[in-house]
Amino acid sequence: MVKASFKRESSDTIPGTRAVERVLSLLRAFPENGPRRSLTELADEAGLNKSTAHRMLSVLEREGFVVRSPESGQFQLGPEMIVLGSRALRAFDVREAARPELEALAEITGEDVTLESLVGAEVLILDEARGRSLLGLDSSIGTRWPAHATATGKVLNALSAAPMPEPPGGLQPITDHTITSWSQWTAALSRVREQGYATNIEELEYGYVSVAAPVYDREGRTTVSLSIGGSVHRVTGDRIPALAASVRQAAARLSNRLGYRPDLRGS
Repeated sequence: MVKASFKRESSDTIPGTRAVERVLSLLRAFPENGPRRSLTELADEAGLNKSTAHRMLSVLEREGFVVRSPESGQFQLGPEMIVLGSRALRAFDVREAARPELEALAEITGEDVTLESLVGAEVLILDEARGRSLLGLDSSIGTRWPAHATATGKVLNALSAAPMPEPPGGLQPITDHTITSWSQWTAALSRVREQGYATNIEELEYGYVSVAAPVYDREGRTTVSLSIGGSVHRVTGDRIPALAASVRQAAARLSNRLGYRPDLRGS
C-alpha cells in the first residue's frame, strides 16, 4: 500500500487565509455584555486598522452577518449569525462532544465513566466508557437509576432550575447507605454546591462508589453530569479527592466545548 503524503500548510501560504482570520477576529470582537460596537472599538479589539475593518464590515453587512445602525453608525451581529448559530445548535450532540472526555477518563483512571441526565426522579445514562476492570455496576446506555441514590443525581438536582420535589412516599432505600431523609438530601445538595462534586458510596449498590461533577451549557445550565465509578476496593476514600479533581477538570473542558464561558458571567 502506498501511503499518501500530506503537508500541512501554514496560514501564510494559503491564499485568503489571513483575510478570513481578520473577519473572524471582527466577529469575535462583539461581547455578550454590549452587543453594539463602533468601528473604532471593533478595529481596536480585532487588532486591525480602521480602513481594513471598515472594508470587511461592509462585506459582512452586505451578507447580513452584521447590521449597522443608521442613527449611531454602530454595528451589531446580524440575522445570518442567528441562522448559523441555530444550525450549529441543532447539529451539536452533547454525547459526541463528551465522548473524548469519557474515553480519556476511563483510560486514565481505569474506572467506568458515564454521561447522565436528570429525568424526573431518575438519572438516565446517555453514554458510557468502560474502564479496565471487569467488575462494576452493570449499566448501559439508556439505563435509569433513582436520582437520590447516585452521585450524578445529587449534582443534577443541586444545580437544576427544577430539582425533583419531595416524593409523597419519601426517598426509598436502595441499600443501607441510601439517603432516605429529605433533610439529609437537601444538606447533601448544599455540599455539592459548595464543593463542586458529589459522591455515592454504596448508596445505589453495595460495593460500588462513584464521583460526579456538573457540566454547564452555553447558558450556564447544568443538564448533564460526568461520573467516574468502580468497586469500593479501588475507589477508596483516599482516592476520591484525585478522582473528583479529574472528573471536575473533564467536566470543565466539556462545558467549554459546549460554549460555557464563566469569565463572561462574572463567576
